[in-house]
Order: sequence, then C-alpha cells, then structure tokens
Amino acid sequence: QQRRSQMTNPLKGQIEVTLGSETYKCRLTIDSLVKIEDELDKGILELAQDISQAKVRVRTLLTVLRYALRGGGNDFDEKQVGQIISNIGIVTASTEVAKLLVATLNDNDSDEEDKKKELE
Repeated sequence: QQRRSQMTNPLKGQIEVTLGSETYKCRLTIDSLVKIEDELDKGILELAQDISQAKVRVRTLLTVLRYALRGGGNDFDEKQVGQIISNIGIVTASTEVAKLLVATLNDNDSDEEDKKKELE
C-alpha cells in the first residue's frame, strides 16, 4: 500500500493525502493554523518540530487532521478523524501530518492568494 502526499492544486495550497485506503484533499489556511495553535497552545513550527522528533500527541494529530480535512472540503468531525487515526495507526498518521505541515509551511503561494482575497 503506497502512501503519498502531493500538491493537488498548488495555487490553492491543497495537498492530497492518503490515509489508509482513502485519498483526501487537505488544506491548512492561515486561519486554520491560528486555530490549531490556539487549541493546542503551541506554535505551528513547534508542532512540526515535535512531530519530527516523535514527540507527538494524539490530540495534535486529531486537531491538525481535522482542520486539514475540513479545509480540503471534507466534512469530518473529531470522532470520524479519530476513527481514521485508529484505522491507519499513530505512526502513519504522524507521518502524514508531518508531510502536511511541511507542505503547508513551504507553500508561500497559498498565503499570498489568501492575502489577495482578503484585500478584494
């Protein structure tokens, strides 16, 4: 089973993530990043660093995936996201969340597009 994370629409900052047998469009906007930081009381760079050092909590995975999946147009609640994590395992979920954060943090184009929309 191949797991992948790639840009499906780089102009919108959308990332395609395979979680188990399903592939989902995900997107983390500036607004969702702020909400994640507020909910977890940690900066997004700190979260990414924690995940890369295997210092991740399931709450972190749940929160990031919930916002990313919703940002990609998927209507998931926390319980459904928890079920996905349970099905794929914490290690796989951690890997996918890390890929999501890296892709988001490296995607300056989507930030610029969000700013342009706010000014219109």
